Amino acid sequence: MEKNLTQGSIKKHYFKYLGAAFGGSMISCIYGMVDVAVVGQYQGPQGTAALSIVAPIWTILYSLGILTGSGGSVKYTYYKAQGKTDEANACFTLSLSLTSAIAVVCWIGLTVFDDQLLRLFGADDILLPLAKTYLRPIQFVIPAYPFTQMLAAYLRNDNAPGFAAFATLCGGCFNIFGDLYFVFGLDMGIFGAGLATAIGVTLTIAVMVSHFFSRKNALRLSRVHDCIHKVKELVFNGCSTFVSEIAMGIIAMLFNRQIMNYLGSDALAVFGVIVQISGLVQCFTYAVGQAAQPIISENYSVHHWERTRETRKYSLICATIIR
Repeated sequence: MEKNLTQGSIKKHYFKYLGAAFGGSMISCIYGMVDVAVVGQYQGPQGTAALSIVAPIWTILYSLGILTGSGGSVKYTYYKAQGKTDEANACFTLSLSLTSAIAVVCWIGLTVFDDQLLRLFGADDILLPLAKTYLRPIQFVIPAYPFTQMLAAYLRNDNAPGFAAFATLCGGCFNIFGDLYFVFGLDMGIFGAGLATAIGVTLTIAVMVSHFFSRKNALRLSRVHDCIHKVKELVFNGCSTFVSEIAMGIIAMLFNRQIMNYLGSDALAVFGVIVQISGLVQCFTYAVGQAAQPIISENYSVHHWERTRETRKYSLICATIIR
């Protein structure tokens, strides 16, 4: 990885990374909204309510990928900027291993205990079949969800923020047009929306993986020494982002349950639309942090304190404008 983030204009670097991070986050929000709109048109309020039941599951899966991706990529850039290639790649290898283990556990849980989990997230006897129908094709690609976040974090730190956004854009665009084609064109209903989502996230992963075959790729597998210490370090680095993200999923789950208990599925359908719209605002806040992280990590590692402070300044300005 070239040390270009330690040189040149911080403003130029920051807004380049901000645009890529925001673009990747925005398209994910947009195709989530398209899912809700298309399924709502085909299935009615119950279809929208069923998607609201499933939505917190994606948030939790994404948060697990953020834990391993953000937690490891911070140290990856830190070591890489110091020329410690083996230690940097050990961070990537550890993140890849942990994400794989987490993905397998989630895959088994959502396949074997889907009924129990969906009821925990608020599904009743009417919404449960719809939610399961939507999940049926997605269950084959559950491991892709944490990997999208983990790989995106490392691509941003491997000087490929635009490529990470492009990969998300490819999957998101397919999901948007796939929703319309499968749900209405092929008359698949909510199953078609799930199929479009499954293919879309698979396409995103396929595009991200293609980075490893490019000449610009600096990510390699490496032996991990002192594994327990490095796992603790990774979890510590990624914990704050992970907690804030998974909390959103847990809160949404609790809201789902209370709305179903007191107001019913029609009210949950309305709440689901509101959650999708609020996600657009969250895209801005996530992008602000994602854009700053690689720049701060690389400049911090070579003690360019003024450049780290300048990066924080742009982050705070952007965060203030969003608020």
